[in-house]
Amino acid sequence: MGKLFFGTYSRSLDPKGRLLLPRELGIAPGTTLYVMKGFEGCLSIYQEEEFHKMIEKLSSLSYEDPNSRAYIRLASASMNKLSLDKVGRVLLGKDLLFDYSIGKDVTLIGVLDHLELWDATSYAKYLLANASSYETLAGRSH
Repeated sequence: MGKLFFGTYSRSLDPKGRLLLPRELGIAPGTTLYVMKGFEGCLSIYQEEEFHKMIEKLSSLSYEDPNSRAYIRLASASMNKLSLDKVGRVLLGKDLLFDYSIGKDVTLIGVLDHLELWDATSYAKYLLANASSYETLAGRSH
């Protein structure tokens, strides 16, 4: 596994739809990132190495299987290449943010091999619906 991401960060996007990444994530200005549709309404953000691993997983799915084919299409169509500017901001763009209902106030969370960008209100609702089941979810995951 490449760089490990964890933690929760509250942020506000600027009027151009730029996200200032927290310095503690250790992502250097000029780094190429990849963003794609995540699950439960978030956007998933990958560094290059982990993005290529995720592409390998997608490529291993059978395109003849209708469910795999639909997932491959939807995931691939949602992918965008991004670059961090010299200040550490990434331009997401208004169209991408609109398509995924992400407003000005966002929550960025580290999810081991990638980051997730959530609309702050949506993430608060997700936490409300799932946080009380933490122990149960942990037990089912093993």
